Amino acid sequence: MNDEVLRLAVDARDLPTDTRGIGRYARAILRRLVDRPDVELTLLAHGLFPARHRAKMRAALRSDRFRVASSAGGCSLLWHPANGMFFNGHAPSVVTIHDAVPFRFPHVEPKHRDREQAPFLRSVRRASYFITVSNFARDELAQVFSLDASRVAVVYHGVDPTFSPGATLTHVPDDLRAQPYFLFVGDTSGLEPRKNFPLLYAAHRRAFDEEGPPLVVVGPNDPHLDGVRYAGEARGDASGAGDEFLRDFYCGALALCVPSYHETFGMPMIEAMACGTPVVACAASCLPEIGGHAALYAEPHDAQSWSGALKQIASLPQLRAQLRSKGLEQARRYDWNASATEHVQLFKRVVRESKARTN
Repeated sequence: MNDEVLRLAVDARDLPTDTRGIGRYARAILRRLVDRPDVELTLLAHGLFPARHRAKMRAALRSDRFRVASSAGGCSLLWHPANGMFFNGHAPSVVTIHDAVPFRFPHVEPKHRDREQAPFLRSVRRASYFITVSNFARDELAQVFSLDASRVAVVYHGVDPTFSPGATLTHVPDDLRAQPYFLFVGDTSGLEPRKNFPLLYAAHRRAFDEEGPPLVVVGPNDPHLDGVRYAGEARGDASGAGDEFLRDFYCGALALCVPSYHETFGMPMIEAMACGTPVVACAASCLPEIGGHAALYAEPHDAQSWSGALKQIASLPQLRAQLRSKGLEQARRYDWNASATEHVQLFKRVVRESKARTN
């Protein structure tokens, strides 16, 4: 199979619109697969006229080397990168399950809960292999779905080269460039309680008076809280315009704050480290696995612990320098090119094994 072309069909329903880590992951891998001579790429979209999505997909991938279809006919493998199966096909399939959130934190409304859980359960029944993004996530999948470990590959995310020190902070407003600030990247609404933003906000209010460093939010919603500055949503990666907006806010921050009590990778943490920005993170779930010794950790349900960590960051330049140095080293462990290569190797192995079973 090494010399054969991999005819790969990919669920691309949300490829140009998903600004979460799941969407960033799919685009990062596909941007590296789209120009490989050993991969023939078909992007799948629902509807009678899937080609209408081509322009946005082309912008998102910065390439035109793919076809668009509504089914995986003629392909040798079907990859579902977004937490479950949303397309059917006769080819063997690989599903990336990033987390088991709909099972760990199920919706209280039964119909909504069933709708969220259905793609996962379909995957568990039908998929040939699974990819997940950390050892913590692998162990969670084994516990929640009783998956055989031999069917699950751990493939870490990478860091886009855009994330690096020395940004000019073009996208950061002038008043924020002139003062230190703490940064939160993610959803602050009640729809994502595991992101734990209320705890971070309480800790920030406890640590600083009105003259202290503000808390800046980049994400899909404005929390409308005193002491919080909403910067907007980072949509550049989804549109293919680049990550300079997000990079600038990382580079200008005293520290990135990751208060989540449940993550399976924590992409903003590594992106911030690659920019030389200190990180304060919860000592929970995958974050110590991914951040190693390069982050300052606080307890996930303890506002006092977080308040103390924020004060340390703000008052100790030597600590910030140490975290900067360790973070840059830690971020070098994560490479999208290596991640994409591991994906292709797994895809080809699944196809070989499928052919061997049918011969």
